[in-house]
Amino acid sequence: MYTLSLLLLIIFCLFIGICGFVRWDASWLRDMNLFPVQALIILTGIIFLCAALFLIYRLLQRLTEQSLKRTALLCMVILIIGQLALLFLIRPILRYDPLKTFDMAVEMLRTHAISETYETGYFARYTNNYPMVLLTYWFLLFLSKCGIAESFFMPAVQLLNIACITSSIWLGYLIVKELRNRQKAVFYLTVCVLCPLSYVWAGFFYTTTCSIPCLMGVLYLYLCIPKARTVLKRTLLGGLMGAILLLGYKLRATTMIAGIAVFIMIIFKLQNLIKANGKSFLGLRPILTAIFRKYAGAIAAFLVTVTLSLSFWQAMVEHYVPFDYKNTGFPMIHWVMMSSHWDGSYDQSDELYTFSFATKEEKIEADKKVLLERIQEAGPAGLIVLAGRKLLNTWVDGTDNFLAENSYCTYSRFYDYLLGIKSGFTVIYAQCFRVLQMLLISLAAFYSLKHRKRPPLFLIQLTFLGGIAFHLVWETNPLYSICFTFLGLILLSDSIACFAEEESFNPILRKGWRACTGAFGILFILLIFSKRELVDTPIEEEHYHVNQYQYAGEAAGFVNDYDQVYIQTFTTDKPFNRISIQAVNTIGPYNQSAFMVKLTDEYGTVLYNEKFLSGMVVKNTPYAFVLDPVIPDGLTSYTFEIAPGYVNGEDSLEFFAYNTGNCDMYPDGSLSIGGEEQPHGDLAFAVYEYEVTTYFNLKVYLMLCVGILILAGSITAGMRKESRSFS
Repeated sequence: MYTLSLLLLIIFCLFIGICGFVRWDASWLRDMNLFPVQALIILTGIIFLCAALFLIYRLLQRLTEQSLKRTALLCMVILIIGQLALLFLIRPILRYDPLKTFDMAVEMLRTHAISETYETGYFARYTNNYPMVLLTYWFLLFLSKCGIAESFFMPAVQLLNIACITSSIWLGYLIVKELRNRQKAVFYLTVCVLCPLSYVWAGFFYTTTCSIPCLMGVLYLYLCIPKARTVLKRTLLGGLMGAILLLGYKLRATTMIAGIAVFIMIIFKLQNLIKANGKSFLGLRPILTAIFRKYAGAIAAFLVTVTLSLSFWQAMVEHYVPFDYKNTGFPMIHWVMMSSHWDGSYDQSDELYTFSFATKEEKIEADKKVLLERIQEAGPAGLIVLAGRKLLNTWVDGTDNFLAENSYCTYSRFYDYLLGIKSGFTVIYAQCFRVLQMLLISLAAFYSLKHRKRPPLFLIQLTFLGGIAFHLVWETNPLYSICFTFLGLILLSDSIACFAEEESFNPILRKGWRACTGAFGILFILLIFSKRELVDTPIEEEHYHVNQYQYAGEAAGFVNDYDQVYIQTFTTDKPFNRISIQAVNTIGPYNQSAFMVKLTDEYGTVLYNEKFLSGMVVKNTPYAFVLDPVIPDGLTSYTFEIAPGYVNGEDSLEFFAYNTGNCDMYPDGSLSIGGEEQPHGDLAFAVYEYEVTTYFNLKVYLMLCVGILILAGSITAGMRKESRSFS
């Protein structure tokens, strides 16, 4: 079993790592967006990243135990400050599924029930989100009882999210300390400090991040229970493990992978016990009886808390869900069916297909039929190709799609270069981390397999492998690898540490500075050639001042009443020349309805007053109105009005808006429809300045090049100096 597990880990991680050289978004490089160039960039990056991590580990080897403790504390402080800085400087806004669960929790403060009709039946379909909604609701209820204003609710849950991420990192530290030693545990923390994924999810309050401490907690408690000296302590830890496992499973099913890994490890230990004693299972009865007596309390407490937790969550769902969710909810086979084509990602047609059946039984039979048809159509070769696409869709993107998930924020130059329109170097850095991580995990597993050494972190490897294997049969998405971020960083840091200590790798490490020197030369050439693309080539940029593309709540439907006038207000003190909206046009370019659009400032001055045809609106694409440059004199309020000119049934438009009445996604404006004020409502719209510019100006690019070359040169010099210790 060890052999099979390590072999699968090698194959999966090696495949992802190799593909990671070329499967990343390099579109910002324009004419240099070629496979050889992408591969060279990532190769150069992972050489320097690997060398830098090696130098850091060598430095940690020289620290005393007390200094290591202080370093661990310093790392945690940096991680917390970094997340808080991102949260309060960029102020990311929840969107998509995280926003729906949060918005529903806010609504429950009034209704105390999960709605069946919210967002066209979202919670009628996705019953797996009930625990997340309930936990958020109880947290917000506590805040409201404490007198906290609703405007602070979203930052509050994001702070809770930071607590989840930070506790997950700390649990990873404790796990490595238990399985290895403090030095390697501190090195893991330094890797977390350097990894961008430790920070970018600060504002992403959802099941993927909130379930991570449960997954990590299960693994840590499994290590702690055998070391507990008293029956009472083992019993308490067993009970805590059961509660955490069930909570994590209810938040996100992937937490159960940790429980399965623990169970497999227990089976392995029993098999090793039988092999070591050279007896049959029955011959070990006295030993097994003693083991069972030692852990009977922990096992009983685990089973009791799992049972009680399961009953508790079932009772809470029955209490807060007033409709028949058993028939409206999607069965598990739906996600397997939906993931059985192309790259396994979300497909709206599959969602509508499953939802079209009335009962749970009908949904299961219908999804099973489609699944079997797709499997038969694909055949063995097609299923292997499908598995490869699913692996890449979930794991190959080193950003895990954090750019898109942080796109609704407070925009600034800092945001542009870190997560926004000029974040190309952030993407490269994140991709280097992912490629290096996968290659070293694969290499470490191969080394253990070749030398028949039982890996000290096999529990972590097994759980990580389970996370990869799970998404071979489930829906895929780059976001779904978030749950295993810190397991991957544990394995990355341990691989670096092991190779640094292994004498057989000394010849490679002795010549490592030569690889850095070669990479420095490649880097220098790449920076020279990049100048034309990044400094001299014009590009289009959109500098957002208002970005309220969120939409949810009661749809106003297609405009068929001439009194159905949309009036949206907004404020800004920055120049703008575009206002865009999101709308539904089912007819296409032949839609003949027309609307009058007017923009006025707070003094009544008309800045834009034109007619536009509905046929110009393309589905799922924001439609932008081109204005003459508007330059506010300080903070100015504007009124944007859309009035029907000619409409006829569905030969019209449906304008998106966020008007659930729960959250005010844009507090600096308001929306009225047909003269009726929408509480906490806003149109799905954006205000921005469009301009043609370059990716970098020459001064910024030169500063960036100098900084990168100094860093690369320092790493090369450090490797040259360190190589002498291997002579």
